[in-house]
Amino acid sequence: MFRKSLLVSTLLVAACGQSTESSDTQPIANVSSIEVLQGRTPNDFELRWNVDQEDAGVSVFVSTDPQNTAPTLIAENVTGGSFEWTAEGDPQRRYFTVSGTGEAKDGIVSAIRLLPLEGGRNFRDLGGYPTEDGKTVKWGHAFRSGVMHELTDADYDYLSGIGVKVICDFRESDERLREPTDWRAGAAEYLTFADPEETDPAENPMFAALLSPDSTADDVAAGMAEGYVDIAKGEVEGYTKMFDRLAAGDIPLAFNCSAGKDRAGTAAALLLTALGVPREIVVEDYSLSDDYVDYMAEFLNDEARTEAMADPDNPYAFLFQLPPEKIAPLLASPPMYIEATFDALDEEYGSVMSFIQSELDVTDTELASIRSALLE
Repeated sequence: MFRKSLLVSTLLVAACGQSTESSDTQPIANVSSIEVLQGRTPNDFELRWNVDQEDAGVSVFVSTDPQNTAPTLIAENVTGGSFEWTAEGDPQRRYFTVSGTGEAKDGIVSAIRLLPLEGGRNFRDLGGYPTEDGKTVKWGHAFRSGVMHELTDADYDYLSGIGVKVICDFRESDERLREPTDWRAGAAEYLTFADPEETDPAENPMFAALLSPDSTADDVAAGMAEGYVDIAKGEVEGYTKMFDRLAAGDIPLAFNCSAGKDRAGTAAALLLTALGVPREIVVEDYSLSDDYVDYMAEFLNDEARTEAMADPDNPYAFLFQLPPEKIAPLLASPPMYIEATFDALDEEYGSVMSFIQSELDVTDTELASIRSALLE
């Protein structure tokens, strides 16, 4: 019934809220992790958690505020490590706390990572990740997404509760014209950026492999990985502005591209790195796009083929002339792509953080502001 959200919906942190008091009837649970799973509808949830005592009960709270103000108690003394709950009313973004002490302030907060949107593509929360210095990325403060032109009225009702203040759209002008964003979830500032300088496709290792009649799918994947660092370098204007607005406290902030996996995926990787999230978790977040979206089905379906063949300027038209096995690496998000970017930035700049600070102009003061705003 419930979709598993893998590593990134599980918050693994040091035990919090420990109490030295004891109970004769119910041992106090030391909660070490919590996972939230989406049910069949946006109002159905299952929570799973780990505790240090198998028979220890926990209290479960819910809030529509990521800051966890005025949480509502929905269950107490729950044992067994799991709990199912169905909300009433219209779907809203909900944040759950599981506490072993009975006090919400002592608990661990978590939420569904992929937002349950009818017309969304890979719209997800970057919260819940642990950092190397023992903090956690706050839920409900930074969101990554793909194209938004198919968001429905119900989706906008859901998104209205999040309160996004700024949207950074990393798409190029022709992409925005073809699939325009009509944001209707509050008065968010919508930012776009100049198109990157055009490059010769023949110099792109991915295109060279994609168009070579003798290449294999592995050749395309290798070419994709080799040229992936160009995304970070080509999106400097947009990424710089994203960090500027986060540093200025314009939060919640959402950013997007078209597929929601390459330009947005690189932006998310850079942001999580700046926050101090360990690289293996950053890579895991990047790779989740393959679990959340069937890109082959989305981009190569019959409707997409008809649209592409009818428009000579459609950038996806050439894909339908290639073998599907060679297209698959282009539409995938394997760890090797973002790892190759990190390796290239490490080699050229000394570290990914050095790239962020030198090329994206993130000062120590701005970095401190961003961490203060997005970490707890």
